[in-house]
Amino acid sequence: MISWMQKHKKWLVVTIWISTIAFVGAGFVGWGAYEYGSSAGKIAKVGEIEIKADEFQRKYSELYSYYNNMLQGKLDKQKAKELGLEKEALNSLVTEALLMNLARELGLTVLDDEVKNKIVSMREFSTNGKFDKKIYLETLKRVGMKPKDYETLVKKAILIQKLQEILELPLAKLEKNSFGASLFIGDKIKYTVLDSRDINVTYNETQLIEFWKKREQNYIKQPQYVLSILWYDPFEIPEPSKEELLKFFEKNRHLFKEPNGKLMDFDSAKEAVLNEYRIKKGKKEALKKYLKFKKGEIEPQETIRVSEQNEIFDGNLMKEIGQKSENFYLKPKLIGKKYAIIRLDKKVPSRPMTFEEARVRVIKDFVEAEKKSLLTKRAEALSKNFDGKVTDFISRDDVDKLKPLKETEAAEFLSVLFSVTEPSGYILLESGKAVVYQILEQKLIMKKKLEQNSAFITENTKKVKESVEWDNLLKNLQKRYEIEIYYKGL
Repeated sequence: MISWMQKHKKWLVVTIWISTIAFVGAGFVGWGAYEYGSSAGKIAKVGEIEIKADEFQRKYSELYSYYNNMLQGKLDKQKAKELGLEKEALNSLVTEALLMNLARELGLTVLDDEVKNKIVSMREFSTNGKFDKKIYLETLKRVGMKPKDYETLVKKAILIQKLQEILELPLAKLEKNSFGASLFIGDKIKYTVLDSRDINVTYNETQLIEFWKKREQNYIKQPQYVLSILWYDPFEIPEPSKEELLKFFEKNRHLFKEPNGKLMDFDSAKEAVLNEYRIKKGKKEALKKYLKFKKGEIEPQETIRVSEQNEIFDGNLMKEIGQKSENFYLKPKLIGKKYAIIRLDKKVPSRPMTFEEARVRVIKDFVEAEKKSLLTKRAEALSKNFDGKVTDFISRDDVDKLKPLKETEAAEFLSVLFSVTEPSGYILLESGKAVVYQILEQKLIMKKKLEQNSAFITENTKKVKESVEWDNLLKNLQKRYEIEIYYKGL
């Protein structure tokens, strides 16, 4: 997932900068130490627009929340660094500033009523479908933002949106037809499917050992950790009075929402409120036990030995444990519904596996490698002359017309087929199958397909066109407006 996001982050950021409310409910994530150049308090200046440190902090927090959601809550500072989040935050702000300069030059403005209408329409600030000023003010206070500053962000977003709208060019018929033709070119093919499951592989001990020796670096025993654990169950805390629970709900009501984002009332959320109350109150009790455990006043309930990858603790916690020294006490961590107070007793470093330890994996890898090798040889030999099924004209979306392939396999095959230049050959699939093919005829325009997929073609042609225009616009704006960077933390 990290590598995919690194590859596509440019366009993800383009999507993010218009979402001025993305930080609401996300908390505030710091980016650490930083240095400024000659203009202290400013991150950068683009044309006539200055970018301030607090804007940078908000943008970083916004991006962190966005990527953290994509990674299902598993983003940490190290992964954020790998993604280059600081650089992306700065690039995003520079992009906004470039567009703001252009908007001002064109004389675009935003009225106060437009800002007001936008804010009152946001469901994040509404109760039962109506704008709730109290929720609005409480939400901004929780993220450390003044209404005036937030309204400035909304104003900027509206201005950039207006600029986007006036710069949007209509889609030409030729553009749509050319794009559609590239997507729905038709091939009539002859094909046959080979399956590695039909290949029997035999082996002896000598072959396995030789295979293992060449790949010893692939067979490493994970680091292990001996941990002493004291558990605390916050759900043993007695239910508080209704008044106390209601007070807790009012203070934290932003946490309790319907699936559609609507805030829940107390009666609907009562069970969830009670759970959250116990978890938060339980943390205070767990901290008391942590101090006693650290002083030796309480004995651990169990001592276990775990690898980096295990079914008890997630990867982030194991990474934190791995960075600590022996006899270190970790503060309470919520594991499932209980708090774990952990002492790291011993670290057992990673090491290469012996052949016997790796034997089961070696056999599996050896068999897979041999099957792939034999499958490739058979497919290559067969591709020179074979009998197979002949299709009608098919295009990229005809995943249901290539039996016995599953639709996912057919999609993989067709994706490669329409990118190859050879009229015949074979394509290896991730599932361990090979498709031997021969292209018999081609049809450049499949009129019926174009008509059936008209909306899809239009939408995707627009996206491609917008991305190209966006790229060219930014390149021109970078030449038009001077960019000065004062931030030295990258």
